[in-house]
Amino acid sequence: MAKCSTLDYVRFRVRLFAPRKNEDEGTIVEVQKRRGDTISFLRDCRAILNAAEGDGVDVPSEAVPVHIDFDTSSAMAGELKMEEESGEDILTKEIGSAVGLILRDELDLNIMAFECLIALVDPLRTLPDVALNACKKIVANDTKDTSASEIRGAIAALLRNGALHEDDKGNAIISDFNETLRNLSLCLLSKIFVNLLDKECLETAIQDNSEWFLDTLIPSLVDAVKSAKDRPHDALYASDCLSNLLRASKDLLKRADEENALSALEEAKAFGSTHHKSLANATEKGITMLESYS
Repeated sequence: MAKCSTLDYVRFRVRLFAPRKNEDEGTIVEVQKRRGDTISFLRDCRAILNAAEGDGVDVPSEAVPVHIDFDTSSAMAGELKMEEESGEDILTKEIGSAVGLILRDELDLNIMAFECLIALVDPLRTLPDVALNACKKIVANDTKDTSASEIRGAIAALLRNGALHEDDKGNAIISDFNETLRNLSLCLLSKIFVNLLDKECLETAIQDNSEWFLDTLIPSLVDAVKSAKDRPHDALYASDCLSNLLRASKDLLKRADEENALSALEEAKAFGSTHHKSLANATEKGITMLESYS
């Protein structure tokens, strides 16, 4: 077994297995992701498997399409069920299922919950209207619906405390799970804000739940950017979030300035310029807006 780490901070393992006696000659190659960006991993994985098959290592520069079947019960029901349910029914069901998994003590189920939500807010993986409504629902300050507040509470716990559950600290294996959860929570926020900004809904969403954005989210995102040297993927998503939020709200721009977001982004850019190009690029818009504000 080989333990690998790439320049994009993707970690994976490569295992080689001998075939059974009754099978054709050759070697079975297994590539298993442990941590990091899925798209980057898929590119590396494809290159490794191509090389193993003797096809060379050239990998297309365009993004690799990814599909995640996040609800096996819905998948087994087939297309007929999807047609019978309205978009609102699908949204309520999937968010409710995700919240149920978030509230469980098993960290692998918590990870599944965030992966489900990430797919749900992505217009390329679900219906565009459903994705947009999911984004609005998760950040909305709706006192009648506790699902969204449970999701935001879980995100706040991960960003502030580094753990979803209070007793999930100290163990190395549990720490790895929590790092994955933290990264997934930032990825979820990044996709939500991109979608809302693209549909010109982000400013309204911020105004409707300004206290959460101002007092909880902005300080947590700045802290995540400050961790760029230790957790560059977290800093990447946090930088994306900040850039989109600052474009949508002058109040958040002021709050970010109070939290010294400019110096945090500049340090992250300096680190990213030599270690993580995507991170360096993600900081540029936020830096420009904060320099103009100052």
